[in-house]
Amino acid sequence: MPTVVSAPARIAALGIYAPEAVLTNADFERRLDTSDEWIVKRTGIRRRHVVAERQHTSDLAIAAIDDLLAHHPKVAIADVDYLIVGSSTPDYAYPSVSAMLQAHYGLPKTVGALDISTACAGFAYGINLACGLIGTGQVRRVLVVVADALTRSVDYTDRSTAVLFGDGGGAALIEYSAKPAIFGMDAGADGNGGKFLYRTGLRTDINGTVDSTRLLRQEGSSVYRWVLENVPHAVERILQRAGMSLDDIDWFVPHSANMRMIEALDKRLPFPFERTLLSVEEYGNTSAVSIPLALVPAVRDGRVRAGQRLLLMGFGGGLVMAGNVIEWR
Repeated sequence: MPTVVSAPARIAALGIYAPEAVLTNADFERRLDTSDEWIVKRTGIRRRHVVAERQHTSDLAIAAIDDLLAHHPKVAIADVDYLIVGSSTPDYAYPSVSAMLQAHYGLPKTVGALDISTACAGFAYGINLACGLIGTGQVRRVLVVVADALTRSVDYTDRSTAVLFGDGGGAALIEYSAKPAIFGMDAGADGNGGKFLYRTGLRTDINGTVDSTRLLRQEGSSVYRWVLENVPHAVERILQRAGMSLDDIDWFVPHSANMRMIEALDKRLPFPFERTLLSVEEYGNTSAVSIPLALVPAVRDGRVRAGQRLLLMGFGGGLVMAGNVIEWR
């Protein structure tokens, strides 16, 4: 029997944030040759939230942390030992967003600060890394934060991608727990698929193409096929490492990339769509933030209950993927 992978850790608190400004499908009807019917039929998206002119990724991260603190008054930010931030749209190349958060909250200089670039898998990757830090006794509390201002990198002349993306932030406090509550941590990458979803930077050529716009580019059909071919195997690995089966899972919380993609993924696994938590209809594709935007409302309205098990699965640009099983407490 394979060894069960687990961590002496649990999710102790959660927070989310979405900007006030909203971009609807009707707004896109006025900008592009598209329609609400076309967008909903192909993506399931109806609205997406958009950063204000002077609002940046660090602001989204701070707002998500503040929401966490407001909903969990017993949590003290001063007790955080380590910050992990996942973002594809940091304010700067450096300083890192995590270092900016350390300064904003006046945390000690002994607090670790790490930014990770794992795109839409950032929330699951961050939790897995937090488990490693806690499991080896380096720290007791890790604040995992994901934030993205994706609409700043969207080409609004490209109908295929312009309608997909939104902005937001999410935060999770991972803390030591004598009884493990996080299982099956797993991750993977397929760099050969990087050409299907990318945004250039200091280097402007990729796979024989030169793109100096530094805007997000995606071959949607290729990403769709990659997800359906690879994510089911990743889910299988996570469950094997957790010593569980899909029958043990109460809720599936995948990256909300596209509702039609998730419907197809659920059929491929198979897993009931009605027990899949998504955020794509209201927020669009918010990269790593999509998982907390789906999870937190379900926790707060009582759908997710103590003792239930949730399978978190992130996947996206890189191409990368990561996941884990959370036992809710």
